[in-house]
Amino acid sequence: DICIAYFSAEFGLHESISIYSGGLGILAGDHLKAASDLGVPLVGVGLLYREGYFRQYLNADGWQQELYPRNDFHNMPLDLLRGPDGKPLVIEVPFPGRTVKAYLWKCQVGRVPLHLIDCDHEDNSLADRAITGQLYGGDRETRIRQEIVLGMGGVIALRSLGIHPTVYHINEGHAAFMALQRVHDLMVRDGITFAQAREVVKVSSLFTTHTPVPAGNDMFDPSLIAAYFGEYCAS
Repeated sequence: DICIAYFSAEFGLHESISIYSGGLGILAGDHLKAASDLGVPLVGVGLLYREGYFRQYLNADGWQQELYPRNDFHNMPLDLLRGPDGKPLVIEVPFPGRTVKAYLWKCQVGRVPLHLIDCDHEDNSLADRAITGQLYGGDRETRIRQEIVLGMGGVIALRSLGIHPTVYHINEGHAAFMALQRVHDLMVRDGITFAQAREVVKVSSLFTTHTPVPAGNDMFDPSLIAAYFGEYCAS
């Protein structure tokens, strides 16, 4: 059966789910709603931010300030996914020298499920728990961690849920590392070469851009890529 996985760093669905900041999120949210209306077999994949995007206010001197109210996931239109034993479903995303554990939540958007990854797991270090702390927050290292969890962790999450998409669609480049996890999985599962796996991923992946300017696209120093993907490349 055809199934499309749609990856995005933010989804603007409703003010009760504050995990978006602007146009990219609204586009992603509308994409899910349109897919539901049209009956497109689509599943969304994103991150569930504990503090979301900041809210603005003015201090006593009239200067703009940022406020990060914490989201209470249990009082939002979300369901914590659980395994057959009733315990929360947890995935593990490989990082250099460790694995990062994450909970999975679901928001039902009409007929389309949106699966959201939450790294605020008690077994993680404080730095790793903060991966899904804020939308577009932190330094470059925080951003590469977020994009690893979104792209690679998103593929792992779908696999853990028994979802096997025929097409993977990334909305902007934040989930680009998805391709690396797919190549790895194909090589391990099917025993094919890197070149063969690369071709499979190429013909079953889509990319759309929302902000085609340098400020809207992440770039990482070679040293940062080497630190996070050295083990991956060696394997």
